[in-house]
Amino acid sequence: MSLIIIMLFSVYQLRAQDNPHGEDLTFDCLDCHTTEGWIFSKATARFSHDSTDFMLEGQHAFTDCRACHITLVFNDAKSSCIDCHNDMHNNTLGYDCNRCHDSRSWLVSNITEIHQTSRFPLLGAHNIADCSDCHTSASLLEFQPLGVECIDCHSQDYYATTEPNHVESGFSTDCFECHRIDAFLWSAQGINHDFFPLTKGHAVSSCTECHTLGVFEPVSADCFSCHETDFASATNPSHQNSGFSTQCTDCHTTDPGWSPAQFTVHDDYYFPIYSGRHRGEWNNCFDCHTQQNSYSMFSCTDCHEHNQTETDSRHRDVNDYVYTPTSCFDCHPRGNAEDD
Repeated sequence: MSLIIIMLFSVYQLRAQDNPHGEDLTFDCLDCHTTEGWIFSKATARFSHDSTDFMLEGQHAFTDCRACHITLVFNDAKSSCIDCHNDMHNNTLGYDCNRCHDSRSWLVSNITEIHQTSRFPLLGAHNIADCSDCHTSASLLEFQPLGVECIDCHSQDYYATTEPNHVESGFSTDCFECHRIDAFLWSAQGINHDFFPLTKGHAVSSCTECHTLGVFEPVSADCFSCHETDFASATNPSHQNSGFSTQCTDCHTTDPGWSPAQFTVHDDYYFPIYSGRHRGEWNNCFDCHTQQNSYSMFSCTDCHEHNQTETDSRHRDVNDYVYTPTSCFDCHPRGNAEDD
């Protein structure tokens, strides 16, 4: 009983004294200390740092208390990284260390993801470049802010160009007007050609395939201006002899090889073959246009010849009726069974 009274009196006496840890500390002394001495032991202490606003995670869990709590007044310790750690980046990245680092290690494994939130996301070739390619400061730990305009880093590339010579051609120094920011190459595949998509049959490997004079002024987007030779040399069918329109998009897409070709305007301009009674009743143009050298010629009776007797019978009362290759079209311009 006497021992208990002495311990209680000692605790009372301690509380009565000024708290060496500061008046704001409200923990019970026995949470950290024992009656065997004032030495703090993590193994025996009931106190947990998780009850504070700074959890001991990662490397902080193994750090000696006095490394952060220099004085016995624990509330004097600050919780910002910069309060304990030197800024090895010399204020080139700001003081928010948590943007790149965590308490486990100083190593950064997701630098690309971090850079995506900056004013210059790493796309295309920039995503595989080494940090020092752009951040050329004397110390690799310093990342001085850089200009975000292409010419800020690529002025030497601009002035060294020869095919074409950007300076002589008067090209803009806003590189992204021609080059895609997500590209890996300066060549045609990396050109920002959205005004005339270089896809499918237009996926050229060299600018000079279209810009034949080496002058990169606007080239006509009209198909015939580039494909006149293709039009003139076409033989199956002969576009020139058949009087085809030079508006290539009437039949062709930009698919390579000019196929498949589909003349859907035939329904609007001439005769419904993609709709109406003749839909699916033909395989190729030559089923009706029997003369391959002239698509102005066509025949109805080549398909309907087996119906001549029936056709003659049904048209016996029709004035001027005659069974000829094109006479059906004169009365049935939309292909309907009834007179149009």
